[in-house]
Amino acid sequence: MSNRYARQISLEEIGPKGQDLLLASQVTIIGCGGLGAIAATYLAGAGVGKITLVDADIPDVSNLHRQVFYTPEEKNTKAFALANYLKSFNPEIEIKVISEMLTKSNIESTLAQASLVLECTDDILCKYLVNDYCHLHNIPMIYGAIYKFDGYVSCFKNQDSASVHLRDIFPEPELDIATCAEIGVMNTIAGMIGLLQANEALKYLLSLGDSLSGKLLTYNCLSNEQMKLNLSKNWPYNMQEVYNQNDYQRLACSLENELAWEVFLKDANSYTLVSILESFEHEDVTDQCYHQPMSRFNLAQIPQDKPLVFYCLSGKRSATLSQQILDDHPDIEVFSMKGGLNEYHKLKVGN
Repeated sequence: MSNRYARQISLEEIGPKGQDLLLASQVTIIGCGGLGAIAATYLAGAGVGKITLVDADIPDVSNLHRQVFYTPEEKNTKAFALANYLKSFNPEIEIKVISEMLTKSNIESTLAQASLVLECTDDILCKYLVNDYCHLHNIPMIYGAIYKFDGYVSCFKNQDSASVHLRDIFPEPELDIATCAEIGVMNTIAGMIGLLQANEALKYLLSLGDSLSGKLLTYNCLSNEQMKLNLSKNWPYNMQEVYNQNDYQRLACSLENELAWEVFLKDANSYTLVSILESFEHEDVTDQCYHQPMSRFNLAQIPQDKPLVFYCLSGKRSATLSQQILDDHPDIEVFSMKGGLNEYHKLKVGN
């Protein structure tokens, strides 16, 4: 066995047998941003034998304060870029890349071989998709989330239907919770929570220490206060029925009000393009682009003689905004740009 793991193997609680357990493990990490990139690197360093990275987003300069493994010039997906780093960091392990967003249609193939799943996204519906699927298929999951200065970590072992899971804490996704891009986040809390997720993963794989199974750890990086809350089984519904009835997609993301970049670019003069990105993340993609940051959006300041097309980084914020406008002003023709600025960059790289 490689000397790479010597300081780990010398711990009598781990030893050669424990290292063999890690090398035989297959961990899937959903989301390669502030949490996932940190967790993945420490799991790779520990010698987890197979790591699957799942993320379709391309790093943006506004991510880099907390996503420290990427550069402003990166044009590949986060999953691909992180994989390249990990392969050079530890060539002894196997890294698999899935440059797709996790959906209900691909989750079965994505998690097919996983010994353990780390949910590291900032997408609330993705968290519930992973939670519900893992619970149904008895796949253990390490949960992590951050909000401004706070972080949350738990371990859902999903041994049987009586196991505690995310819905026992938060029964339904709160779709109005702002993302990091919308409300901001302290960079260090992302690193701390990603590291705690990696720690919980290693403890689970090695059967070490006091697991966070049945507990939710909360941490505030300003006060250094943390709490460990005991969880109880209180969600009364049938998970299979809930899973069957849910598509885990925001209503605003329906195809009816989405527009692909390819369609727009073929006839750009027929639309009014509007960036709703904040000033620090804004990028013009045409010389006739309006900029109305979502934080101070004013529909009245945008000409409405043509169909409106909004874009953000990934298409999530623009989908939400376009749906709100459709609900409030059904006479206005409005679209959300599918995939946002990230998709635009991928399209340009492909060309």
